[in-house]
Amino acid sequence: MRFTPAFTGSSPELDCAPFPASVPGNIQADYIKAHPEFIRDINYGLEHRRMTELEPLTWIYKTTLDYTLSPDEKLWFVTAGIDYVWFLLLDGEEFYAHEGMFSPVELCLTDLLGERLRPGAEFAVKIHPHPMRKDAPFGRAQADMCVKPPVSYGWDWHPRAIPSGIWDDTYFETRGPGHIDRAEVRYILSPDLTRADVFVDADTRAEALFRMYAPDGSLIYEKTAAPDALSLAFSVHNPVLWQCRGMGEPALYTWELRTAKDVKTGTVGFRRTRLVMNAGAWREPEEFPKTRSVPPAQIELNGRRVFGKGSNYVNQEIFTGTLTRERYEESVRAAAECHMNLFRCWGGSGIQKEDFYDLCDRYGIMVWVEFPLACNEYRNDSRYLAVLRQEAEAIVKKLRWHPCVVLFCGGNELFNSWSRMTDQHLALRLLNAVTLELAPEIPFIPTSPLSGMKHGGYTFLDRRTGLDPFALFGSAKATAYTEFGMPGITSADYLREIIPEDELFPPEPGEDSVWQAHHAFEAWGADAWLCLPMLERFGDVSTPEAMAETSAWLQSVGYKAVFEAARMQKPWCAMAVNWCWCEPWKCAVNNSLIAYPNVKKAAWYAVRDSLRDVLGAARIPKFAWRPGETMTLVPWLLNDSPEAQGGRVSLTVTVNGEQTFVGAADLEAEPLSNAKGSPLTFTLPRDLPPKTRFTVTAVLETRDGARTENAYELVVCDA
Repeated sequence: MRFTPAFTGSSPELDCAPFPASVPGNIQADYIKAHPEFIRDINYGLEHRRMTELEPLTWIYKTTLDYTLSPDEKLWFVTAGIDYVWFLLLDGEEFYAHEGMFSPVELCLTDLLGERLRPGAEFAVKIHPHPMRKDAPFGRAQADMCVKPPVSYGWDWHPRAIPSGIWDDTYFETRGPGHIDRAEVRYILSPDLTRADVFVDADTRAEALFRMYAPDGSLIYEKTAAPDALSLAFSVHNPVLWQCRGMGEPALYTWELRTAKDVKTGTVGFRRTRLVMNAGAWREPEEFPKTRSVPPAQIELNGRRVFGKGSNYVNQEIFTGTLTRERYEESVRAAAECHMNLFRCWGGSGIQKEDFYDLCDRYGIMVWVEFPLACNEYRNDSRYLAVLRQEAEAIVKKLRWHPCVVLFCGGNELFNSWSRMTDQHLALRLLNAVTLELAPEIPFIPTSPLSGMKHGGYTFLDRRTGLDPFALFGSAKATAYTEFGMPGITSADYLREIIPEDELFPPEPGEDSVWQAHHAFEAWGADAWLCLPMLERFGDVSTPEAMAETSAWLQSVGYKAVFEAARMQKPWCAMAVNWCWCEPWKCAVNNSLIAYPNVKKAAWYAVRDSLRDVLGAARIPKFAWRPGETMTLVPWLLNDSPEAQGGRVSLTVTVNGEQTFVGAADLEAEPLSNAKGSPLTFTLPRDLPPKTRFTVTAVLETRDGARTENAYELVVCDA
């Protein structure tokens, strides 16, 4: 059925006539599409600012019921998610109210409305204005009393643009005795992983046939079950385990439950995930007075300690309801192509549609799921906690069967001074209780970072010490780097798509600056994310093209430095997850590897090279060098594969087109381990002018004759 929405409210300057709606979608996106004079392109210039005019409005989706029922059928309303406070109306009269966007709702309209329900009646969904704490400052704190993702209230890479509406699958359905109301397949793995005890639970009022198929398509189990509460139990011996990318195949079993009138299907990935202590963690601290060791941050998948290589996934779109499976797949596939095995789904962005997790299952991308809490102090308020419980239970029930989901987390940066939460806040105690009750096999942590983990830095030169990423992370020590960023421009042509030509160059800050509105200035301090003085120190910024190239170069080499430094620190370090993967609109500058809508930045290619499972690498102490300075370089063999690896790692330095062989090391690395060679030295020529770029290249030649290169483009600088 087609919904036609309109709005009510005091906004005389806006056209309130009915307009077509997309379901699923977002009502604000529909309004903009129907009124191009309101916002022509939300990504261009300052047009996004008009979104605030839509914030106080109440929206109403309307349709006319058109259905037929047989004597044994009833009419149902089904939604996977409506954002955020909403009511259902029949012929203008409210009959159902709901708060929360992640909890599904299924209502038998026949039973609920009785004789009032009829074909031709007007059915409506009324969306109330966005929830905002009235005494909160403008920004994310306005969302600290609701379970709505706070990112849309404004962030350093997201404009103030708050969506709402019917954002996930929503429809009417006729159901009879043969309908399957619910079906879920869960399992318990034996300690040695050689047997999976499978449990099927479903609700149907008809006889049902259940079948399960192995990853190769062969039928491994079949049984017909009696009506009503359907419950089956059987065992799969020597199951093919689901593995993350790089550890093997993400093997998926498929199942089907069929009645004469309905069918439900799904997948199962047999795997065991644990969060275990990092290597050496129990030995710290040794001195008196003692305290506890750092909490675990090491993912163990099917008994193997996996180094988490990945990125912080944030919302790919301002209007999240418009995301399709195709858009999700472009992003998930790009992560697999980048040799990643982990997405940390950042809490400020909320929960994704089902397709996202299904695709992560299929591509072998592990998912760290954060609940929709970020950078706020969420209050011990009974109403808020009741909605949080409702939403959390829905999230866990939706995601617990996905093999990709390896960790639940309370939210982002909740133990920091700007959030001021502790593990005694009721919201975090509640989330721990919900996950323990509904998915005890999946680990839970209250927030990131915890002691031992680290967030930041987010610029090429550290704001406190001035150190570059080679120097800063080469001397750092973390159980997990769960956020670190390097800002970068996509391209000059990309900038022209969002910034008027008369403002394009030189970039200027200011309240009405398009550069600033798209996060080049005042996003994270006055000069971030553009960091123009730093760009000028190392490279050419004389044109938009030169400035973008310099920015992309520094983002690329910076991310290489951090990812490889983290890999060199294992087994103490267990993961490296950069900030961030994608972005919801066209940023002038951002820490992302993927520019909106799905554009691979230069840094994506650099990170792809640095995350190869078997990699020849060089430990480089710093980025900028003086003419005539002697470099000390250390060859490494980094092995994130489950097999032993060996070969020769050779280092060369290329200056002004002249390549010099520095030395080599024959290295052998055990499965999931590294090997380190002896230091090598190279002295730069004395006559190099400032800003001369030169390249260090690590070449790995493996025992089977394969040859790969890994290059680092460094710079000569006076100081």
